[in-house]
Amino acid sequence: MDRSFHVLWVRGANAGVKTMRVPRVLAMSVVIAAALLVSAVVLLATRAGRISNGISVRSLRTENARLSEELGRFRAEVDNLEARMDLSFELQNRARLIASLEPLSADVWQAGIGGAERGLDRMETAYPDSAFDTIDESLDQMLRQTEIQLASYSEVMSVLEKEEKIRNGTPSIRPLVGGFLSSRFGRRMDPFLGEAVHHSGLDYRARMGSPVMSSAGGVVSQARRNGGFGLMIEVSHENGFTTRYAHLSKILVTRGQKVKRGEIIGLVGNTGHSTGSHLHYEVLFRKVHRDPLQYVIPQGTSFD
Repeated sequence: MDRSFHVLWVRGANAGVKTMRVPRVLAMSVVIAAALLVSAVVLLATRAGRISNGISVRSLRTENARLSEELGRFRAEVDNLEARMDLSFELQNRARLIASLEPLSADVWQAGIGGAERGLDRMETAYPDSAFDTIDESLDQMLRQTEIQLASYSEVMSVLEKEEKIRNGTPSIRPLVGGFLSSRFGRRMDPFLGEAVHHSGLDYRARMGSPVMSSAGGVVSQARRNGGFGLMIEVSHENGFTTRYAHLSKILVTRGQKVKRGEIIGLVGNTGHSTGSHLHYEVLFRKVHRDPLQYVIPQGTSFD
């Protein structure tokens, strides 16, 4: 056999044919070398891809483990917040009971959303998206509960503030310390007329200059000399109550001044139609005289 390859090529229409002799061994060597080169390149590329993929997979696994750990910590924090919200629910209902309001029901507190699912440790591995969805539901529920809580607090505070105004504006303490009750509310003999008349308040015998206190919070509506009452102070309170303090020796407040329960407003005296040093004390409700003893809470009394 011929051990060479003959390569023919035509240079032009009239240039003739050229012949080149290539040894068969050389040609086969070139072909084999080219094939080996291509195979090596493909093999190296494949191995490089596998190494790169291996590094990416390990990196992704490490990142996934880190994210799973963070998710676990976040879930624990959410569980802690849920426990605090449950405690807040109990305290909220205690406050509502104190304010004489209906407690919040469990259905209202759940805000129309189911509670967080348990067994999240298994879900985080098998269904990470479900784990995030569950946490999102828990956070959404707590946001709704916060809105319910704020609305409930506003309602409770409104009731308590109103009740506080009622309590502060209701005459409920003895208007002076010391002395003794010398004349009650109702019919009695008038010391000047010598006949039975209606006594519209209470008389407390006390030393001249003994401090006189406002029996409730309010605004001073009168602070002046008023005929037979002598030096008199009148205080207007919430809910239609009015109190009067007469026969004083000194007035310590002015008209329009705000006073608190227990605040000293004057001193016991003997001015006006009076037979001795004492305090005349009246309670009116919507301009009608009431027995002040009905509104005096004895000292040391407490209510649950």
